[in-house]
Amino acid sequence: MPRFCYTFELLPGTVERYEQEHREIWSGVVEAMKRVGITDYSLFRRDHTVIAWVECAGQPSETLRALDEDPDNKRWSEHIRTLMHDPLDHAQQLRISDEIWRMP
Repeated sequence: MPRFCYTFELLPGTVERYEQEHREIWSGVVEAMKRVGITDYSLFRRDHTVIAWVECAGQPSETLRALDEDPDNKRWSEHIRTLMHDPLDHAQQLRISDEIWRMP
């Protein structure tokens, strides 16, 4: 099963609010993730750096594209991204990190 992660930086003063938003995730967001084939999604934070770890049934780029098209996820992303520096690259894609090693 493909796995990947990506990182982003929270804006100064937004850590508490970012964590609060994730204690009360909006209705439909988790369901949208499941619909596009995400089987596991975790967030880790150190100071203002957030690491998102994702496992999905399909190719990560296709999974993320489908998720971006989901109306529930689109509203959530637009909202939550107000708390962070832009996590997208020049092509408006998440800067994902490919897995290079996994413990056998």
